[in-house]
Amino acid sequence: MVVDSARARLWGYGCIVASALLFGVAGTAAKMMFVASMPPLVMIAVRAMVSAAVLALIMLALGRPIRVRRVDLPFLGELAVWLTLVNLTFFYAIALTNVALALMLEYTAPMLIVAAGLLLGTHRMNRAVALILAGNAAGCFLLVGAYDPALWSGNALGAAVGMLCAVCFAAYNVRCAHGHRRGLDSWSMTFWPFFLSALFWLLATPAIDYAAVEVTWETVSFVLFIGVFGTVAPYWLYLEGLKTIEPFPATVIGMLDPVFAGVTAFLLLGETFELPQLAGMVVVCAVIVFLKRNESAVQAIPRPAAEPS
Repeated sequence: MVVDSARARLWGYGCIVASALLFGVAGTAAKMMFVASMPPLVMIAVRAMVSAAVLALIMLALGRPIRVRRVDLPFLGELAVWLTLVNLTFFYAIALTNVALALMLEYTAPMLIVAAGLLLGTHRMNRAVALILAGNAAGCFLLVGAYDPALWSGNALGAAVGMLCAVCFAAYNVRCAHGHRRGLDSWSMTFWPFFLSALFWLLATPAIDYAAVEVTWETVSFVLFIGVFGTVAPYWLYLEGLKTIEPFPATVIGMLDPVFAGVTAFLLLGETFELPQLAGMVVVCAVIVFLKRNESAVQAIPRPAAEPS
């Protein structure tokens, strides 16, 4: 029914916006709580382990089945690879460059999704899509302060890792949307990739210097906070949104993440922003409103039949 479909899409938009809000707030809270330096590998590994454990407890408490069909395990394993690569490349891009540049490069994902869609025949280029891509790029450029030459002072390797993060993030979005089409729910696609990622990091323990992190109450609180409110909740919400919102518009709406991070940093940390950055926030919000008003123009070309893989 049309009404049910509209409600489902509204729920999808709400989930993705809520996901961006949590990612943004968690990032700001991390600045307030994180008092010790944590190497990227340690952060990624511990985050995966905490997230898998928390998700298992939540699913058991809610009576959600953890078991999945054996035929779905290879697909969930693929999602785990993309998820691990997204986190790995993002944190290393930050380590090699800076947070702002890493974010800007990651949010080139909508362009990559459309570019791949044009090659594969699943997307069409039209005026609405072109305007959304241009607005997304301009808003992101201004929002992160990319007009400042100092932002680009990082090395070329860091920029390359940031672009690789965008590729992995785009692939993760597309494959998660495919997971919904093959009948997997948001719980399974959140839990199993984190669980498999956590297993990988447990096996890789000899290569990770956990001793580099001093275990204090502040560190434990930070890890638990990021694991629950910066990982489990926003990832589940994002996947729930992908039920009804396609990867391209979902990644565009995801640009609210740095917007929310900026607003909460202003409210909680007293950070100030230059006029171009404020203009970037306005552009990002305007692009999302434009996207919502032009939903039919940005839809992917319908597939004739569900894909088996």
